[in-house]
Amino acid sequence: MSQPDPSPGAEVDEFFRGDLTDTFDDARRDALDASLPDLFAARAAIEQAKGALMLVYGVGADQAFELLQWRSQQTNTKLRALAAQVVAEFQTVQIRQDDLRRQLDHLLLTVHRRVE
Repeated sequence: MSQPDPSPGAEVDEFFRGDLTDTFDDARRDALDASLPDLFAARAAIEQAKGALMLVYGVGADQAFELLQWRSQQTNTKLRALAAQVVAEFQTVQIRQDDLRRQLDHLLLTVHRRVE
C-alpha cells in the first residue's frame, strides 16, 4: 500500500520551517559574534584584578573574587568596571614591600570613586 502524496501545504511548511531555522541560527551567530569580544574583555579584567588581589593578600581565586564582588556591591559599581579600574591603578602602585598592602587597601576602598 502506498502512502498518500504530501499535500502542497506540507511542502510549503517544510520550506519555511527550514528557512526560519536558518534565519534563527544566523541571528544567534551574529549576536554571539557581537557580544563575545566584550564578554572576554570583561572577564580578562576581572581575572587580572583577582590575580593582583591574590598576590597581595595571599588569598585564593574564590576569595579574591568575593572581595571584588563585595566592593562592587558596597559601592554600587559594576564589577567589570571596578575590576578594570583596579587593574589600571594597580599598575601605578609603587612597589615597596613595607607599604604595598596599605597602598592596595586604599586603592581597593576608593577605586569606585574613579570609575567612569
